[in-house]
Amino acid sequence: MTAVAVLDVGSSSLRASLVDDQLRVLTSYSTPLQLLREGTANVTFDPMEMLRLCEELLDRIASSGSFDSIAITNQRSSAIAFERRRPVAIGMAISWEDLRTSSQCLALSQTGVAFAPNQSATKFAWLLQRYEAEHPDLMVGTIDTWLTFGLTKGAVLATDATNAAMTGLVDSSGVRWDTTKLEVLGLTTDNLAPIIDVVGHRGDYLTAHGPASIVVTIADQQASLAGQHPRTKVTLGTSAVADIDLAEETPRYERRGPMGTFPIVTAARSGHASFGLEAFWMNAGSAIAWLLRNGLLGSPDDSEQVAASAKPGFIPTVVPAHSGIGAPIWDFGGRCVITDLSPGAGRSEIVHGFLLGIACAAADLVTALAQDSGTTHESIGLDGKVASNTIVASALAALTSLPIIRSPSPEATTLGAARLALGISRAALPQGHLIEPGDTTFLAEYYQHYHQSLELAREALPALSRVTF
Repeated sequence: MTAVAVLDVGSSSLRASLVDDQLRVLTSYSTPLQLLREGTANVTFDPMEMLRLCEELLDRIASSGSFDSIAITNQRSSAIAFERRRPVAIGMAISWEDLRTSSQCLALSQTGVAFAPNQSATKFAWLLQRYEAEHPDLMVGTIDTWLTFGLTKGAVLATDATNAAMTGLVDSSGVRWDTTKLEVLGLTTDNLAPIIDVVGHRGDYLTAHGPASIVVTIADQQASLAGQHPRTKVTLGTSAVADIDLAEETPRYERRGPMGTFPIVTAARSGHASFGLEAFWMNAGSAIAWLLRNGLLGSPDDSEQVAASAKPGFIPTVVPAHSGIGAPIWDFGGRCVITDLSPGAGRSEIVHGFLLGIACAAADLVTALAQDSGTTHESIGLDGKVASNTIVASALAALTSLPIIRSPSPEATTLGAARLALGISRAALPQGHLIEPGDTTFLAEYYQHYHQSLELAREALPALSRVTF
């Protein structure tokens, strides 16, 4: 039996899984990753801790069974500074959620140069400005770069095209750094790792059974797309992300389509990229985490049970925009609103409203993809922790009038990364659970109220609302 170890590095947790050549998850271990939040803008984590935890997870997997290859899939657009000569990180890593460079993005946009604060580009520049004087050989990179460098003990320095393209610093080829954009931010190609294909040998990690080759690095959303049967999918993790694989050789748009979608590299082979489109909303699981922090839930897993007893006539309308509004509007200064809140609404009704708000945001993403791609969705793949919530999944099916195929694994990222590492066709993926569209009477009215409330959520923080990309 051939098996691959898959490292799935999320925003707040890490997981390692052993997957065999039948795409069965044999063993899986996870551990939390501590995020440090300071004020409303700064979100960081310790990259040395991340590396240590990944090594511990791989060692635990090795104690359960042997593997000769490793695939890494990771959250995108975080930024890490480290020494060129050895895998030692400098300072804290800046999470993709971090908005500290919003003012710089705004200033640059006034000159016609567009970067988003949740891309890596301005985060890289911030790290270099902060640390380069003391560390003249400083490198900056995304999580795939850092983990490859760290796990190979500094032997391999590379980033894959799916991760590189999400930095905002790649040209229209999808496989080359854009020197004009680098120059704007005071970066050079010497500060960054070379861009390589998604699949290919990138050094070894030494396990108890001997060396295991790192053969795949791929961004998490692209891995999820590779791990599902439909060519359009929605991932409901910390955020809500919808993607379509167009298998096009050039990006559909230079920046954004009319409905707010943007081009992504879905794959890279033999130095050539393949493109699709993505629509993004900042909050999904993080909105449920807000309920948890404010005492409305005892555990994220309780949301469906708590919401099940809600009285339909008292469910408030919720726009889950705690960190901004995504496609099709794109307003980084938008914030969460709760409307139609009646005296009869209690805990169950509020939680139910949040779940329906997440489904509404996801439905808008699906619509945006269809309009900007000019294609008709036949079905939608669905994965992520929030996707296991039947209320959300059923509402998404009803709102889109499309069959939803829920991934048999909450994290299709693991299946996608494993499939690529093992060289298995998409047809071999396990079948998911089909959810057909149901009654839309109540949801159609809710969806209308959602869009009315969406207008109230806009420009809550005007300074951030002026940032565009």
